[in-house]
Amino acid sequence: MAAVLFFLVFIIWLLRPGPDLWLSQIRRKPLLTPNETEFFHRLQRALPAYHVFPQVPFAALLTVDRELSGKARWSIRNRFDRKIADFVVCERLSLKVIAIIELDDRTHDAKADRQRDAITKAAGYQTFRFQSKQKPSEAEIAALFQHAQAWAAEAKERSP
Repeated sequence: MAAVLFFLVFIIWLLRPGPDLWLSQIRRKPLLTPNETEFFHRLQRALPAYHVFPQVPFAALLTVDRELSGKARWSIRNRFDRKIADFVVCERLSLKVIAIIELDDRTHDAKADRQRDAITKAAGYQTFRFQSKQKPSEAEIAALFQHAQAWAAEAKERSP
C-alpha cells in the first residue's frame, strides 16, 4: 500500500505545473503594426541621409543625473523607463539623435502625450507628432527635417 501511495505522489509530482509554466503562454508578435511598418518605410525613403529606428525605449535615450540619491534617480527613471518612442531619427555616422517621431492613433491620450513630450524636451530632443490617419508625404517629411536641421543649427549658434 505504501508503494502505491508513493507511486501516486511521485506521478502527481511529475505532472505538477512547473515554475516555468508561464513560458508556454508567451507568443511572438510583429515589431510594428502594418500602419507603423508602412510609415517606417516612408520615413526611410524620405530621410535617406539618416537612420530610422523603430520602437526605441526611452531608457535608451534618457538618463538621470548621477549626483542625485539612488532613491531620487529611480523615482525619476520610473516616470519614463517603460515608455517607447515610435521612431527615432539619427545621423548616419554618429548616431546622434536628431528627432523623435510619434505616430498618434485614436488610442493616444493628449495629456499623456504632452507629458511624454515634456520628458524628451527636457533632455533636448525634438518630438514630431503625426496623426495616423493623416500621415505626411515623403516630401513633407523631407522638408520638415530640412527645417529642423536649420533650427538646430541656429539654436547651436545662439547657445554659449
